[in-house]
Order: sequence, then structure tokens, then C-alpha cells
Amino acid sequence: MAPRKYDLGKRAESVEETKRRIIDATFELHNEQGVAATTLPEVAQRADVALGTVYRYFPTIDDLVAGCSGHVMSMLLPPGPEIFAGVEPLAKRVGILVRERFAMYERGARQIEVARCEQDRVAALRVWVRQDALQHVDLVREAMRLVRRRAHIVNQAVALTDFYVWLAFANNGVTTQQAAEIIAVAVLATITGASAQKESRP
Repeated sequence: MAPRKYDLGKRAESVEETKRRIIDATFELHNEQGVAATTLPEVAQRADVALGTVYRYFPTIDDLVAGCSGHVMSMLLPPGPEIFAGVEPLAKRVGILVRERFAMYERGARQIEVARCEQDRVAALRVWVRQDALQHVDLVREAMRLVRRRAHIVNQAVALTDFYVWLAFANNGVTTQQAAEIIAVAVLATITGASAQKESRP
């Protein structure tokens, strides 16, 4: 029985190695030419495997995108609510929010831009963009947890911390740290300004 167990183990390793090569090739091609323009034959050629092998493990482009998701997420490292642990002052929480989201944008600028631009053509990208949008809103709400989170203020804070805001700064030579500092002030002003207006009303 021992030789058979060994053979099964080697076969499983071979399968995982083949999948890894396909995913790595897919990731490279997506970065070079986008997701929608990448074909399964191109992936097979880049991974140096038979086309039938690609179809066996990833029958569609959506399956390939899903297969790459773990690789992409490990690179993006999306911030979660744990980034606010032990932090109470609103200004500090807002600073952390902007800094962490903008850092994620910097890490995965190419992947995020492709997903945003091609989501109407690739269903798996549309799912990812939607999930990221929901996580973004949740993170903004958590940053503002200690103040009244009126919907329009949350929406404004989400807009101010959007990927394309970061990208506009990056395209104009502003560093991620500088951009985060500027936008943190703007988000805080939006929150505290709205509260001040509410308090000043008769």
C-alpha cells in the first residue's frame, strides 16, 4: 500500500503544480493585456501546458479569474475592521481608514483598474468589484462608529476614499502618503462639518 499512497501524493502535487503554473500565467497575461482580452489558448501557451489541461481545471475565463482570486487577494491585503482595534479618536480612525485603503490601491493598482474597467464584460470581475464596494462601505461605517453615521455622510466619505481619487493623485505625482493625509483632512471635515451644522440649527 505504501507505494500507492506515494503515487497518489505525487499525483496530487503534480496537479497542484499544474494549476499554479496556469494561474501564474493567467495573472501575468491579465496584467499585460487585461482579463477580457486573455484567451484560454494564450494561457495554455504561457503556462506551457496543453489547452485541454487548462479546460480541465478552468473551463471558462470566469473560472480562471476565480482561480486567480487568492493570488490577487494575498497581494492586495484588503483592510478589515481590525485596523481600528484600540483606536478611539475619530481623527485617528479616519486617518487609518484612508491610509489603509490608499495603500491597498497602490499595491494592486493594475488589478483594481482592470477589474473596474472590465466588470461589465467578465462576470467574475463584477462580483469582485461589488464585494469590494460593500467592504469599503463597511470599513467607512466602522471608522465612523463612534459618531452618528448618516447615510449621505457615509456616501461622501466612500466617494472621497475611492480608488479613482487615489489614482488621480498618483497620476499627478502625489505620493500615497501625501494623498492619504490630504483626503483624511477632507473626510474628517465632511464628518465634523455636518455635525456642526446639525448642532447650529435652531
